[in-house]
Amino acid sequence: MVVKAIVLGIVQGLTEFLPVSSSGHLAVLEKFFGINEPVVLAVFLHFGTFLSTIVFFARPLSSLVKGVFAGKKESIEYSLYIVIGSIPIALFALIFKKSIEATFTDSLLIALFLGFTGVVVILTRIARHGAKRISFFSAVVIGFAQMIAIFPGVSRSGMTIATGLFKRIDPKEAFTFSFLLSLPAILGANILEALNLSHIENFPGIIIGMIVSFLAGLLALKILKNIVHKWFHLFGVYCLLVSIILLLIQ
Repeated sequence: MVVKAIVLGIVQGLTEFLPVSSSGHLAVLEKFFGINEPVVLAVFLHFGTFLSTIVFFARPLSSLVKGVFAGKKESIEYSLYIVIGSIPIALFALIFKKSIEATFTDSLLIALFLGFTGVVVILTRIARHGAKRISFFSAVVIGFAQMIAIFPGVSRSGMTIATGLFKRIDPKEAFTFSFLLSLPAILGANILEALNLSHIENFPGIIIGMIVSFLAGLLALKILKNIVHKWFHLFGVYCLLVSIILLLIQ
């Protein structure tokens, strides 16, 4: 259990934030390598990556919260953009929950979705970088991009950051908004998963997995922050190659 928790923690932590789709990789591990992710472990792994997001973005989050309580217009607007951007995925998940869950066992669909992610991320190579800030309209568009990423193989960070770049938002701004926007979605998913828990076994192994996913998440965020402005498209090449390989071995 400990070894499995460590492996899944590394995969979860790295792929949750890098634009390569954590759900797609975990589904592939389960399908082709027989490494499955127990529900209880999934809850703690996702919580580990949630914590890594909080820690990594502690400064902007703290500034945002202080600004809201101080009544600063910019902070209040930015918070509203996060709320607005979170609505599409929340409604979509609640309405189509069973249909979405069915896609997680379809390896062909996962391969195609990975290919789709690859193409979208690669196209950011030709997107003209801008210096725009997040606006109401861009928050809505990025929110719908996050909604699409609910399917396995579609990267959440890939879709949201790519959409920001296509909208000519400053790369670091797109990076930051993408992950602040992820917090309500990740927390909501954690709560829904936690409601399905009846008991917890092998607690030490689960905690180890959570710590590993936390550390791997911090590493992934640091890597992505440093390359989002120049090498982001290379993750698209990776996704496309994995998609082709999966299609060939179907």
